[in-house]
Amino acid sequence: MKRSGLFVLAAFLISARAGAAEFVVKAGAPNKVVFVSKAATETFDGKTDRIQGRIGCDPAGAIDTVTVNLEVDMASLDTGIGKRNSHMRENHLETDKYPKAIFAGASVLGPEGAALVPGKPVAFECEGDFTLHGVTKRLRVTVEVTLRDARTLAFKTSFKVPLADYRIERPKFLFLKLGEVQDVTIEGVAVAAP
Repeated sequence: MKRSGLFVLAAFLISARAGAAEFVVKAGAPNKVVFVSKAATETFDGKTDRIQGRIGCDPAGAIDTVTVNLEVDMASLDTGIGKRNSHMRENHLETDKYPKAIFAGASVLGPEGAALVPGKPVAFECEGDFTLHGVTKRLRVTVEVTLRDARTLAFKTSFKVPLADYRIERPKFLFLKLGEVQDVTIEGVAVAAP
């Protein structure tokens, strides 16, 4: 079964539970993905607000079951320098071949019994499949979620992406220096599906 089929099955199972809801993340502000590259002689970041997808959870119950499918448009990453953007997209991220980074599925690893309380941030461990540059690996992250109201979730997480793990070749040109590990931060808002 393909990953998208697994997501549909998981979303169906969670929606069958009482109180479960599906929240939609739409591309555009205030959602954002930022990577920071720290090399020996240069630090720069790349940003995009082109993140979208769905999150399924029970906002009134314990956060013990969550489904996630978030996709980032990799061709929209902007480092502030056009030539660097083109080189990064064409030669390293190969966005024509691998247009999206995807985090799919999720299992909540704790704390047990954590619940969403309006206005109060809750941090928990979440694990799912992260696909980047055609490589899928299991990724475990700490996510902070705030239930703003019955229809709105705010979320944020940070994690590291070692380029070698995803077969992304580091640039050898002087005008583009990348660290071996990228620091990634994701912040977003999801609104309950109608």
